[in-house]
Amino acid sequence: MEIMAAAKRPAVYLNALVHLFIMIPATCFIAWLSVRLDSHFGLSPVVVPPWNYVLFGVLFPFGIYIVWYVYGYLAIKGEGGPGTHLGGTQKLVTSGIFGISRHPSIIGKFVGVLSLGLLIGSPIFLFIIIPLLTTYSVVSVRFWQERLCEKLWADDYRAYRRSTPLILPRPLSLVRFLSTKRLSG
Repeated sequence: MEIMAAAKRPAVYLNALVHLFIMIPATCFIAWLSVRLDSHFGLSPVVVPPWNYVLFGVLFPFGIYIVWYVYGYLAIKGEGGPGTHLGGTQKLVTSGIFGISRHPSIIGKFVGVLSLGLLIGSPIFLFIIIPLLTTYSVVSVRFWQERLCEKLWADDYRAYRRSTPLILPRPLSLVRFLSTKRLSG
C-alpha cells in the first residue's frame, strides 16, 4: 500500500506532533469549556449514552484515517511536508484525493471535531464552536494557504483551483475516486 510509505516520512510525524500537542489539546479545552457553559446556561446534552460513545467510536477513527491518508498522500506525491507550516511540498499535487478536493484534510478534521462534539453532547460545542472552527479553517486555507500555493505554482494552481472544489467533492468525482480505490486497493 503506497500510502503506508508516508510512515517513513519525518514531516508527517512533525505535523502529527502539531496536532497531538497543540490542536487536540486546544480542542479538548474548548470542549471542556463548552460543557461548563452548557451547565451554566442549563443546556442538556444533545446526544446521550450509549449513542454518544457509538458515534464517537465510529467517526473519530474515520476522521483520523482521512487526515492520515491526505497528509501521507501529500507528503509522498508532493515530495515534502504535508503542512505549509512545516515547509510544505515541493510539487503541486492534483491527483488522487486532491483530484476531487483542494483541501480534503478539512473533511477529516471536521469529522474528528464533530465526533468529539457528539461524545460530549454539548450544544454550545456542536452549534457554535464547530461552525466557528469550520469557518476559520475554510477562510484560512482559502485566503492564506491558497495564496501561498498561487505564488508557488502560479497558473497551474489557478487552473487547479478552477477545476477542483475547495472542500466538498462533487458526488460523481467522489464515486469515481472511491471505485478506483476499491479496484486498486
